[in-house]
Amino acid sequence: MEKIVVKDDEQIELSIVDGDLEAHDGARITVSSKVDKLVIKGNLVSEGDVEINGSLEVEEIMHKNGYLEITGDVLAKRIRIRNGRSGGSKLIVGGNLTAEETTVEGGVEVEKDFKCPEVKIMGSCAVYGNADVETYEVSGSAKHELNLNATVVDISGSFKVGGDAIIKEELEVSGSAKINGTLDCPEVEIGGSFACNNLITNSTDVSGSAKTSTAQVGDKLSVSGSYKCEGSIIAAKLSVSGSSKVGDDSKIEKLSVSGSSTAGDNAKFVDVKVSGSLSLGANTIAENINVSGSCNSSGLLRLSEKLQVSGSLKGDEIEAGEISVSGSLTCEIAKADLITISRDSRVRGKLFGGTIIIGDGARVEDITADVVELGKDVRAGVIAAGTIDADPSAKYTKG
Repeated sequence: MEKIVVKDDEQIELSIVDGDLEAHDGARITVSSKVDKLVIKGNLVSEGDVEINGSLEVEEIMHKNGYLEITGDVLAKRIRIRNGRSGGSKLIVGGNLTAEETTVEGGVEVEKDFKCPEVKIMGSCAVYGNADVETYEVSGSAKHELNLNATVVDISGSFKVGGDAIIKEELEVSGSAKINGTLDCPEVEIGGSFACNNLITNSTDVSGSAKTSTAQVGDKLSVSGSYKCEGSIIAAKLSVSGSSKVGDDSKIEKLSVSGSSTAGDNAKFVDVKVSGSLSLGANTIAENINVSGSCNSSGLLRLSEKLQVSGSLKGDEIEAGEISVSGSLTCEIAKADLITISRDSRVRGKLFGGTIIIGDGARVEDITADVVELGKDVRAGVIAAGTIDADPSAKYTKG
């Protein structure tokens, strides 16, 4: 087998190489117009800044210490790009890049599609077409203009996808991540901020803030900063350490928020725990809501079990199995089998229930119930009840 050597700064035209092609710094190789691509039956061994004008088919590419630029398509079994003493090596492909294994100490730039099962890049990567990979590891930033299909993705810097990212097993990003389309991945871990149009996942953990248009979460979405979902989210668990906002028709089994939380109309919950403020749209349905702060709702708020608020509760119409308020309650109507108003609390609105207990010093308006208990110094409006157990200091009008 022959070996062709292209010396420093030499220019040459080739159509086929029956063995290895060796190219040195400044070499410029032009693919003959008589062929579709340059076929190298051996390996391409290059060093420094080397340019190949045209498409290339080769067994293995071994390049070091500089830029290797190929203006056309590249088809290779293995690609190995190494930094030299001066560092800064980069592979630039003007067409499609197809390989079985790609290892790069430096950067990669692909103008069209990138197909390779095993990819390890110790630098940055930019792909302007579609990418189809399996194991994808990038030590720097990764940017994809269109779609990405992968099995496992590990990015140490930032991660951007202009289209959809379909990842079969796991996505781990140490920096920020932004996917303009759908992110479909069972296990996701983001070290910085995160944004995508549609999230489909089993479990996602975000150390910064997060934003989605819609989301489908099989198990848990955990966000250490703020979270905003413009449309609906369907999730088993949503845990947010900052503020949270979800859109209409959201369905969340367990919602836990350490800051303010807002939900649109027709939201459905099982258990809600908020340490801050909770704002609910019309026609909210839940089993249990526990708020340490303020809770505001519009329209009908219906709970099958307990609504507990340590702070202020405001709403139009509230129905629950049990309502417990320590602070203030303002509503048109509140109905429950058991209503407990803690001492020194204030209520504006009508209370309806089986048993209603008003703590010492509280101020309430009209009450209709089976049993009413009034503590010391309670002030109430009209009370209509089968049984009224009132401290002698309580003042009210019997209806």
